[in-house]
Amino acid sequence: IDPTQVDPPRDLYIQDGKIIAPPADNQPTQTIDLTGHTILPGGIDMHTHLVTPAMAALRTLQEHVIPDIVCNQLIGTPTWLRDQYLKLGITTAIDAAIMPGDAPAAKLGLRELEPLNTGFLLLLSHHADLLAMINAGHMVAASQLAIKLFHNAGAMGIKLVNPGSMQTMDGPAVDVLDIDQTVQDMQATPRQVLTFFLDISDKLNLAHPVHIHLPQLGTPDSSPTTCQWLDAMSGRRAHIAHLQYHCYTYDEDWYLRSDVERVLKHLHANPQITADVGLTSFGPAYGMTADLALHDRLVELFGDEVGPTLRFQWEGRTSFGLQPLDRDPANLGYAMQWAKGLELILLVDNLNQLSLSIDYPNGGAIASYPQLIRCLMDKSYRDAILDQAHPAATQATQLKRITRQLSFDEILQLTRISPAHALGLKNKGNLHVGSDADWVIYPDSILKTGDFSQSPTRVMINGQFL
Repeated sequence: IDPTQVDPPRDLYIQDGKIIAPPADNQPTQTIDLTGHTILPGGIDMHTHLVTPAMAALRTLQEHVIPDIVCNQLIGTPTWLRDQYLKLGITTAIDAAIMPGDAPAAKLGLRELEPLNTGFLLLLSHHADLLAMINAGHMVAASQLAIKLFHNAGAMGIKLVNPGSMQTMDGPAVDVLDIDQTVQDMQATPRQVLTFFLDISDKLNLAHPVHIHLPQLGTPDSSPTTCQWLDAMSGRRAHIAHLQYHCYTYDEDWYLRSDVERVLKHLHANPQITADVGLTSFGPAYGMTADLALHDRLVELFGDEVGPTLRFQWEGRTSFGLQPLDRDPANLGYAMQWAKGLELILLVDNLNQLSLSIDYPNGGAIASYPQLIRCLMDKSYRDAILDQAHPAATQATQLKRITRQLSFDEILQLTRISPAHALGLKNKGNLHVGSDADWVIYPDSILKTGDFSQSPTRVMINGQFL
């Protein structure tokens, strides 16, 4: 099944790991009968965390300080993580934040996840030397350094986290409030920092545009900030990470209210911008971020309620925070995040602009994907969960009133076609001639049930069955 083309039952031919046109002599060296089965392109998780120092810290600490409720369901070895993806029919996963100094170790770490297809984004917005050059107005030198760092790292794209802010190792962090106002000791405005990295992406001719974690994540003022940044792209390509966290406005009754429609209006007005959603599931999760302003908010909200809050130095220049979470549906914030992510997808006009993600481990376990997909496809199922959640999820979002149920093809759009498009992976996410033979094979019954909780009958990567 490939929703980008009319796809009646047919034979597919593979040579050297690629799909090829039917050979003239029609004499393959091997034939595999898949009658009664459906071939899908392998799924793509375009925003996850696989081998960052934060993940290494979690794996190291899980036997000592991380509570059982988190580690038993959420954290495991790289091979465990690989198997979690393959069991769900996901054959490509992209680590969304690797610092330049960690790139060599990341590349070694990603090899442990083979044969899962992997790559990573290079986090440059926190690089101290680069920021110092931008602050001093030495833009040519800054450009040369950024390009050198990117080439040396071997990354597939550039990641920015709260660009224009200063990430201190000690003390509270300050979030960006306005794209044209400087923060802390920064001399350059967030808009100037954004423009610099958009220019670098253009100079490098990157297939995946700058990948941006916006300011004000999860705050009641996030939607005006989000709209300001979307419009600031001025027609230039960009990708917004975990967009649902940036769609809030203030509500006198519930503190938080969904402002999804306002954000979608600005997203639709900028069709060159893509986003991954950042859905959340109920249950254990781990807040893991280089956005220290966000981490400070998590500490203030939850403290050591579930387990110890940790902050680590990263490359001796900046820090990342770790916060264990237990996403209880009775909690207002968690219920709003779950509902608003689904609402965002169900209200969007152009699914080409959105990709499914959970920002693992922030949004929950990888194994939660099938339940979240079912929520998108089955209104009665999601309503039953909604009825058990905090009433704000019903009163402060539109989810209860939405009747839309996504089709099987629309799920394939969110999990295959859109992420491949956003990442610039032309040979993945489809079954075209010339594309990679990364397939997952299910019984034909999946066309009726849409049940991705069942593991594929077989998985193929690069033309080889696992």
